[in-house]
Amino acid sequence: MKKIISFLVALIFVSSLSINQVMAAEDSLTKIKEKGEILVGTSPDFPPREFYIINDKGEKEIVGSDMALAQAIADELGVEMKLVTTDFNGVIANIQSGAVDMGIAGFSFTEGRAAVMDFSDGYSQETGDNGGYQGILVTKETAEKFKTLDELKAANLTIGAQGGSIQYEMALKITSPTNVKQYGTMDAEVLALNAGDIQGMVVATSSAEPLLKSFDNLVILPKDGFDLDPENIYAQNVIGFPKNMDNTALLEVVNKVIKEAIDSGQMAKWEDEAKALSVKAVEE
Repeated sequence: MKKIISFLVALIFVSSLSINQVMAAEDSLTKIKEKGEILVGTSPDFPPREFYIINDKGEKEIVGSDMALAQAIADELGVEMKLVTTDFNGVIANIQSGAVDMGIAGFSFTEGRAAVMDFSDGYSQETGDNGGYQGILVTKETAEKFKTLDELKAANLTIGAQGGSIQYEMALKITSPTNVKQYGTMDAEVLALNAGDIQGMVVATSSAEPLLKSFDNLVILPKDGFDLDPENIYAQNVIGFPKNMDNTALLEVVNKVIKEAIDSGQMAKWEDEAKALSVKAVEE
């Protein structure tokens, strides 16, 4: 009798092990389709990529070119898109832990991020081709004091940057680490700059430009002389996925959507619409 019980226990253990192995082997695309939804992590404080507006119904809504792309991916998969909103660091943490199926928040590729997440193909660029670059936002009074980046570095200003972002990495290169202040959101940063708590902030200029409509005492230092990424190392935006999953099939679909959107001109249309909407949102 004991042998029979032992055999049954062993059989149950092996069966459970086999089920777990099958579940572990199941790819992320299959899991998303089984759920009927894709959880998308984002930080909605980065216009024109992702930001809040008050829509025609008087409701708060997250829009932007990243959101349009994410919706196109959900449509291609035939599932519902559900947003998980946090600050930028939270998006990275949620991707790393697998709390979301993908994260889209104006990500740029870095080796550090590649160690904890998988990436899609690039879908957008912050480069001179579209007028954008990695720059510095300051008050007009501060701008008058500096003609070159070297002069600004020598002043050892207090610089703000969003925690976990490439802008934070760049801030460390233009002032001492003790003078870099981290903020959870870009909104908090610009308020700190306007209040004089910091003397400048590192920005992707396409996201900072709408702010100038509301803060007319601020200015972006010119690209000629103050471009912090002249080689466009951080220019390409990508979508992040949890690295501990089998993302092969999912990435094939996502990259297909990205390519079709770029080739058809839809991506450029989304970006133009988002830029116009972000300016309107700030004015309101």
